Amino acid sequence: MYKGKHLKREKPRRWNQSAAMLVSLLLLLGITAGGTVAFLAASDGPVENTFTPSKVTTWVNEDTTTTPGTKKDVKIKNTGDTTAYIRAAVVVTWQDADGNIYGQRPVEGTDYAITWSGTAANGGWKKGEDGFYYYLKPVFAGDNTATLFTDCAPVAGKAPEGYSLAVEIVGSGIQSVPDDVVQEEWSNGKVAIAIDSNGNLAVAAK
Repeated sequence: MYKGKHLKREKPRRWNQSAAMLVSLLLLLGITAGGTVAFLAASDGPVENTFTPSKVTTWVNEDTTTTPGTKKDVKIKNTGDTTAYIRAAVVVTWQDADGNIYGQRPVEGTDYAITWSGTAANGGWKKGEDGFYYYLKPVFAGDNTATLFTDCAPVAGKAPEGYSLAVEIVGSGIQSVPDDVVQEEWSNGKVAIAIDSNGNLAVAAK
C-alpha cells in the first residue's frame, strides 16, 4: 500500500460571524458619522439677531384751513410702529415776518384765547407742573389722541406792532411697554409719572 504523503485539500475560509457583524457595524457607524459631520458643517455657525427695534414718532394733526396766527382741532398722531404714551408742549409767542420773537410772551386769556377740549376728568389731557400736556391713555400705532384744543386765536389789538401770534405744538411719544420706561424718562423735578391699573398715565406734582 502506498504510504506517501497525502495532500490535504484546504477548505475555503469562512468569515467568522462575529467578525462580519463587527465590520458591518463599523461601516454603518462610518456612514452615520459622515452624515452627521456633513450636517454639522453645513448648519453650524453663529445665529444672527433678527429682532427689529420699535420706533416712536409723532405728528401734529390740525385744521390747516385756519388763518395765520390761529390753530384749530389740534391732535397728536402716533406715527410709530408701537403703542405709545404722548405728551405735547404748546409754545405761544409773538413773532415778526422774519421769525424773530418778541421779548414778552403773550398771556393766555389776555392776548389770546384758547379753548381746551381734553381734560383729565374724561381721560383726556392733563397739564403737568412742568408745562407739558400729557395724554393719559396709551395711543395705538396709527391712531390719534383726542383733541387737545379746538381753537386758539389772538385777541384783537393786543399784538405788538409788527408782530403776530405764533402757536407751535411740539409732540413727543415714548413706548408704553415696559411701563417703567415712561416713568423713568418723563418723571422730573416737577412731576411724577405713574401707571394706574387701567394702563393710563397718572401725572402728579412733586
